[in-house]
This record gives sequence, structure tokens and C-alpha cells, in this order.
Amino acid sequence: MNGNERALARELRWAGHVGAHAAIVDATSNEGEGGDVRVARVILMNIDALTHTKVWVRVLGASGDAATDEDAHARWRTTDEACGRRSNVYALLHVVAAPIGREWWERWIGERVGACALSVRAFVKNARGFPVLPKEAQAMVRDMFRRNIQIMLTDWNGAPDGCARETIAPGDVAGDEGRVGVDSAHPMRLYWEYLVYLFRGVEPASEQALAEAPYRDYLQAPLQPLMDNLESVTYETFEKDASKYIQYEEAVRCALLDLVPEGDEGSVMVVGAGRGPLVRASLRASERANRNIKVCAVEKNPNAVVTLQHLVAKEGWGDRVQIFPGDMRTCAADVRVDVLVSELLGSFGDNELSPECLDGAQRFLKPTGVSVPQSYESFVAPIAAAKLHDAVVSYKDLKSIETPYVVKFHRVHHIAEPKSVWEFEHPNNAARIDNERYARVEWSSEELGSASSTLHGFAAYFDATLYDGPAGCVRCSIHPHNHTLGPTGELMFSWFPMFFPIQTPVYIDRRGASPTKIEFYIWRRVDAHKMWYEWTIAKPVQGHIHNPNGRSYWIGL
Repeated sequence: MNGNERALARELRWAGHVGAHAAIVDATSNEGEGGDVRVARVILMNIDALTHTKVWVRVLGASGDAATDEDAHARWRTTDEACGRRSNVYALLHVVAAPIGREWWERWIGERVGACALSVRAFVKNARGFPVLPKEAQAMVRDMFRRNIQIMLTDWNGAPDGCARETIAPGDVAGDEGRVGVDSAHPMRLYWEYLVYLFRGVEPASEQALAEAPYRDYLQAPLQPLMDNLESVTYETFEKDASKYIQYEEAVRCALLDLVPEGDEGSVMVVGAGRGPLVRASLRASERANRNIKVCAVEKNPNAVVTLQHLVAKEGWGDRVQIFPGDMRTCAADVRVDVLVSELLGSFGDNELSPECLDGAQRFLKPTGVSVPQSYESFVAPIAAAKLHDAVVSYKDLKSIETPYVVKFHRVHHIAEPKSVWEFEHPNNAARIDNERYARVEWSSEELGSASSTLHGFAAYFDATLYDGPAGCVRCSIHPHNHTLGPTGELMFSWFPMFFPIQTPVYIDRRGASPTKIEFYIWRRVDAHKMWYEWTIAKPVQGHIHNPNGRSYWIGL
């Protein structure tokens, strides 16, 4: 260990001794062969003693030069890997210029970033001589505010030429001289005021965003819809999403218009009726379509059946709604209906056994009947998500890395656009129904953009066609580009995306001349008792197949 390494070790131990929030290690000057690895070794030697102290490794986050920024990201990757991807070792982004493009700073969102050190050299002067940030840098800072990434001003060694320092004219900067924070005589006061102005310009969190905040980057195991009965509070959470039921109501309305002649009585069966939201939506749809209907509600949860019975009695629906307790696949109801309605979709479309359930229930349809939904398509996309991967590996077992999770994405970067893997259609009229699937998905070098990033796993989404006919086409989707919106413009929140982790993160290096591609394989497997997924990455490196034979994760039939 040379003198510099010994000094760094002493500083780290001192930071731990005094309980500092973070110790900053400067990796921007680790020149020489193996410099980043040597620094990582010193960090690793002392990390276990830093009980309450994080290590922030300073790296160039934006320098204005593409090659320099790429090298900086690669060096952070080297340091992080050499430290064993420890969850208390973070990147401290040193921003000295506006990023050259959105993807150049967005890729850091998926990394373990503790803070951003914003140099005054990144500022330019406006027409009145006051320091402001270029538009790309403004967007970056606002996005960091939204993700609770701390911003620090740094590199003060005199104001850039021509930038006003002496006075703050009313209306030129945010705030007033009386606000507590930075002394009015401080040479960085104007820069701080400008950051306050940007912070105040971030749109306030909506009621929905506040409700979803506890779930951001929080791993949730998918539901076991057939093995478990949902609790009332879970039903209540799902029922709060008005956007979903608006779409279902419109889909049933269109189906009734197309299938039931005016003056005739139609029939609707709601399978998996829960506490009755789709029963309500179907009855509203019949009124809007001016069609009389009878509704059959099938529900296996005995507790939800009690709630349904109370709802029917309270609303006076006894002559319009009939309840059938039991599993939709084995229920003995002797009825045939025009419309079969279900909300069995999962975050990946089929992951909560919608195909198996609807295949068993389609016997209730008339020959001309339709299912709502009619079809749903599943999508995957490669993502950088260090926070999610840290959470997965913290469980320290194979099962955790071979389980897909439901997650409200927050500190996640999409490396490339989502691509389709498979689709299911209902009713399924195949002579032999097979719900197993296999897909190979490839993202070419051109589709991966210009900035290097770290692949931690794959995001998963669905896009469903609830109904498509002469009366209209109604969709329901959590695909990032056509996410269903509610009546006031908010995103539908009944489903969060899924996350398929990979055991070892892969560096997607965009610096070389040779093309880089990502190749992903995924299987949907089914036997007599369960359904499960298997997946692996094949390029740029070959990974192992996750969850073979459902050894770690499965959904019971």
C-alpha cells in the first residue's frame, strides 16, 4: 500500500469514527495502471467499519465531451465491480458542463448515485448577466430533484466572466434576501438561488404520486390468485383506480351494442367478481348502451361472496344479478352469456394465470360471445436498475435472484425500447390449448443508443385489447408509450411493471467499434400444478438460465 492509499484508508476510518453521512473519494484523478482497482481495494478494506457512513466515489457525470463521459462511466463500473457492488458505495456525479444529450445523464438514474456535485463552470450567463443552466442541465437537475438525489454546488474559484455577483435584483432570481440558507454575501449565493428557483419549478406531487411513493423501487412478490384469497384492503386498493373501470365499462358497452339487438336482453358473466366493481361497471354499461342485461357473478373467495351478496341486496339488484360461489374453472353454473368479463390480467399480462382461468371459463360463452379482454400482449425491455438489483441480492439466496417482482419503477433507466414477446387471445378456439410460450428478443446496436450503461435485468409490461368491434376499440395498457390514462390525466395505477433480474449485471459498453447487442430468452412453462417463467441473457455475454423447472418461483394452479 503506497502513501496515497494509506492516507485514504486513514480518512475513511476517520469518517466512520465521527459518523459522517458520507466520505467522498475522488476517482477523477486515479490515473495510472489499475488506479481505480487500487482505490476500490482500499474502500473494500475499510467498508465494514463504516457502519453509518456511505462512500461517495466522485466521477465525472457530465464534462461536455462524449469520450470523457464514457470513460468516467466505465471507471465507475470498474470501481463498483471491484467493490463487489456494495450497496453503501455510491457514485458522486461531478457535473462540469451541460450533458450532451438526455441519454448521457439518464443512464446514471439506473446507477447507485448518492449525490450530484454541480460545478459553477456548468452555468452560463443569461441576457442580464445572471448564472443559469443550459436546458439539458436544467432537465437533469429537475430529474434529480424528483428522484431525491442531493445537489451540491462546488468548484468555486471566482465567478465565470461577466456573471453578476454584486446585487440581486427583484424578479431576477428566485426568493428574497431574507430567506435563510446561504449568506447574502456568499459568492455562490446566485447559483444557490437559481437552484432554489429550479426546485420550486418542479411540479408538486399529485395525490396519486404521494400514494405510490412508498412503493417506489420496492420489490413485491406477484399475487398467487388461485392459491390465496385476497383481503378486503387489497380489493379496496384495486378499486380506487377509476381509469381501469372506465375502460372496462366502455368495452362492455361496445360489446353489448354489437352483440345484443335493441329490445333484447343480453347477458354478462363477471368471473373473479371480487367485491363487485366489474358488476357495477357492467350495469352502468348496459344503461349507457340502452340494453337490458342479466349479470352472473362468479367468485371463489367466500369472504368476497359475502360482500357481493350484501352489495346486491343493498342496491336492489336481486332481479338483475345472480351470484355463483366457486372457481370459474369448475363452477357448475348452467348459463351461456354474450360477454365474459374478467380482470385477471397481471403486470406481464399472463402472470396471474389469466390464460388458464379464461380457458376454463370460456365454456359459459355463447357461440357468438366475446371475452373482455379479447387479447393481451406481453413486452420486455432491458433496464439499468442498481437499486432494485441491490435489493434482490441483499436476500443472499438463489430464490431471490430467480423471482420476478412487481415494482413501481423510480430510479430505473430503460436501455432500449420494450419489445413484444408473446400474445394470448380469448376465447381460445384451438383444438388443443397450449399456454406455454417461448420468445427470443434482440436489441441491435443501433437500438441501444450511444451511451454505455449497466444491464441489471428486464422490465415487463402488458398491452391489452379489452374489446375491438364495430362499436369501438377499447384498450388497457401499462406499456410506457401508451399507458392508459384516467379521467384527469393520471396514469392507471392498478398494475406496476414487473422486473426480471439477472444474477450478474452486464456492462453494455458503447465505446468500442464493434457492434453490441442484447439478446434475451424467456419461456412460459406450465404443468398440471403450476406456471412459471425461465429466462436468460445470451448477448453480450451468456448468462445462466434463471428458475429452471420453477425451482425458485411459480404460480400455483
